[in-house]
Amino acid sequence: MKILTLNANLKGIGTYQRCFYFSRELARGGHDVTMVTVSQESKFHPRIYFKRDWIGESSQPVGKGPWVRMIEAPNWGYKWLPGWGSGPLDIWLRLKEIIGGKYDVVYGFEYQPDVSWPVYLTKWWRSYKFYSDWCDWYAGGANWLRGYRWAHRIDAFLEERIRFLAEKVTVTSRVLRERALSIGIPEDNIVWIPQGVDTEYCKPYLKRESRERLGLPVNRPIVLAVRNGDMCKEVRIFSHILAQMPEALFVVVGRIPVSGRLLASELGVEHSVHWTGWVSDEDYPRYIACADVCFLPLDDENINSHANWTAKFLDYLAVGRPVVTNEVGEEGTLVREHDVGLLAPQDEQGFADAIVALLHDEELCRYYGENARRLMVEEWDWRVRGEQITRVVEDP
Repeated sequence: MKILTLNANLKGIGTYQRCFYFSRELARGGHDVTMVTVSQESKFHPRIYFKRDWIGESSQPVGKGPWVRMIEAPNWGYKWLPGWGSGPLDIWLRLKEIIGGKYDVVYGFEYQPDVSWPVYLTKWWRSYKFYSDWCDWYAGGANWLRGYRWAHRIDAFLEERIRFLAEKVTVTSRVLRERALSIGIPEDNIVWIPQGVDTEYCKPYLKRESRERLGLPVNRPIVLAVRNGDMCKEVRIFSHILAQMPEALFVVVGRIPVSGRLLASELGVEHSVHWTGWVSDEDYPRYIACADVCFLPLDDENINSHANWTAKFLDYLAVGRPVVTNEVGEEGTLVREHDVGLLAPQDEQGFADAIVALLHDEELCRYYGENARRLMVEEWDWRVRGEQITRVVEDP
């Protein structure tokens, strides 16, 4: 089949990852797949190339695949509307691609204008089948919209409405499955496909070698988190860690959040926080490999913490690092059911205590890390998901 996948995000960010790996597995299943995302660099001109791995691209599909034809749409106007994905040139390009591409399947990843509007405008007169992937609870969860209730009601309507056009809705969590059922999506039309991980990309580099390569101290205990929001909670947790382990270093991977950095300064821990800024794809798994422990605090009262799958969490495990998180959502379930880390209480002091306990037990860290890597390879790699992904579009 000829399949078009639509990603709302900028290349390399957010749902781009899930869309790319779904696309690659569909291509591995023998389908002709084109994926549209939004360029990070180009405002007015699209780019077309082919891609088979997270790193790298090619002007033509040369050599062994699976290859995905990639279209980077212009990003002009990308943030004009709340929730983003609103670039007019981007939307126009996708509309033309659907009209002229003679696709058998269009697969939309989320509901933003550059995903939903081209479908709304063509579904009624083109013969393709539409499928929808749901991986976040945006309305009132991931989207803040200044807290306006009327804005969240509109957002919820848009987030839910597109699912009714789909032959099937794939969801990343059990919470989103229940939400789909609650709004009237037939149970037979809902397929739960958890998040996956690329274990060939995120692999267990040697800790000392990675630290030396990236200029990090080889003898200090390092805790690590990839940026998640403003990082203020993570900084507060680290301040409690530092009170017990003054030699500890906190590595924060990703664009530097202003509020998190200001808080680190106010708490007097800035000297023990290493802000990497945006890192290259090549260096990303190596930074994770520098850590003794990776951590992800999740708020039990935040509906999106229950609904989504934090992809970076699986990256930690694939690199073979032990994790500390809360018993919240799919991440909490994974840790509870497998020996890959510790579940911490909701209070920040208790969370810090769990990390410190793990840092003091090198053998337990090694045990959790080895279990984590093995689990990711055997059960969570995207290739393990491949058959389930292809069945979504192939089964009647």
